[in-house]
Amino acid sequence: MGLKEVKDDILQEAQQQADSITSDAQSKADEIIEEAENEADRILQEAEEEIEEEKESLEKQQLSNARMEAKKKKLDAKQNALEQVFDRFRDELEELSGEERQKFVANCLERAEFEVGTVKASEEFKDVVESEGFEPEDFHKTGLVVVSEDGNRKQEYSLDRIVQSLKDEHRKEVSEVLF
Repeated sequence: MGLKEVKDDILQEAQQQADSITSDAQSKADEIIEEAENEADRILQEAEEEIEEEKESLEKQQLSNARMEAKKKKLDAKQNALEQVFDRFRDELEELSGEERQKFVANCLERAEFEVGTVKASEEFKDVVESEGFEPEDFHKTGLVVVSEDGNRKQEYSLDRIVQSLKDEHRKEVSEVLF
């Protein structure tokens, strides 16, 4: 074998090694690219699932918030209706006739759990209190207050207090009738 043949063999062997290395590198590169694409697809799938879960969670939260707001509005409407009923009752108390005022004052004086010494009355009740034999003192609320002879005890019969008492005692019953 001559030098030329040895040279050609070495070059051919080098070319084969280069082709083999290039082929291996290309295979490795293709493998890495495929793994990267698979990883990207997996990450994209997970992201889409997370987005869908977040979307469902937000929808549930919004639905829950809407239901709570609806319940609150319904409760507020019921509360307003109850308040209107008691406000109307208060207005009707304001419009008592003279005879009804007389009965009201007589009833308040009878219900006192002590000997009545003085009576405080609003302008609307002063004449009736005088007709019961008392010199009424000024009372800043609509209604009256009966005070014991020694001044240690009193019972208030203001229209606001009466309405509040009825509201406290009968709110549930009125609510059941209304709703």
